[in-house]
Amino acid sequence: MAMYSFRHLLIIFTFFIIPILWAFNLKKSNKILKGGLIMLFFLEMFRVVYLIITGDFKLNSDLSFQLCFSYSFIGLIYLVAKKKFILDYLGPFGILFGLAAIFLTDPNPFLSFTVIDCYLYHSILLFIGVYIIKHYRPKFSYKGIIIFWFQILLAFIANSIIKHGSNYVFLNTFLNPSHKMSYTANIEAFNIPFFNGLSINDILMFLIYNVGNFYYNLLLIAIITIFITIWLYIFSKHTKLTF
Repeated sequence: MAMYSFRHLLIIFTFFIIPILWAFNLKKSNKILKGGLIMLFFLEMFRVVYLIITGDFKLNSDLSFQLCFSYSFIGLIYLVAKKKFILDYLGPFGILFGLAAIFLTDPNPFLSFTVIDCYLYHSILLFIGVYIIKHYRPKFSYKGIIIFWFQILLAFIANSIIKHGSNYVFLNTFLNPSHKMSYTANIEAFNIPFFNGLSINDILMFLIYNVGNFYYNLLLIAIITIFITIWLYIFSKHTKLTF
């Protein structure tokens, strides 16, 4: 099955539409929210345990340090702490992480555990995000930005300790796009030409060579912060900033 073939588009449509319709047609219930977050957490635990049992677990790629996988732990923290600003984060980024994975996941081979688990996990993630936005109307909060950067920090620490091609949250790709890592699954999308033969890696390398690493990193931090701020703001109930 090729990327964005008719079958792939049908798969995307199924895992995209069903959770959204489901979230919109269910009434507001804390039990539904709690059940969704617990299901997401146990699905992530099942993924890790399954990979360990089958001998397919790789330390440099299968820990829960990707943004979408660490989301399940943040959801668990919310269930324990009951802090509204955590829920305000879970709504917008459940949608973002869910959509990104559903649309960008390579469906080959579709009946493999990795692909099926990925689509199922992220469809639940999308459901939770839409459900929170519709029924709990998140407010914009700078704490959501802090939560996001905390996930980035954890991934950076993991990459620094594990090494051996570890590329959680694509950080090594962004920080050193010229580096060819053995773990290519996380960087292949960055090498796909999309404009006049240029890939994302080409653009990143161009920026580094022309502005230098220091200013490139500042620019990267600024762009990411602006993006997540806008994303949180788009899905917030009020325009008034709260902290």
